[in-house]
Amino acid sequence: MHCELKRRVAKNMTRVLTMTFLTEEGKKASIRVSNIKDNLTEQEVKTTMETIIAKNIFTSKSGDLKSIDSAHIEESSTTELQVK
Repeated sequence: MHCELKRRVAKNMTRVLTMTFLTEEGKKASIRVSNIKDNLTEQEVKTTMETIIAKNIFTSKSGDLKSIDSAHIEESSTTELQVK
């Protein structure tokens, strides 16, 4: 028996920003933000991370966030398949 899968035209693109900090204990702690804008710049991310540290907005199991470690954007796409 042959079954044909038809693809839907629409694809869903997901973008997630991960900001990683070093804590008081020297361990890494990350904050993930979904639904980020398409034209987000490195400077905007850096400024946001500096603000999070300066205002002590978040803490972690290994203490307060003390310095910037890294940041990256993950992009993934999902194509829905019509299988019914």
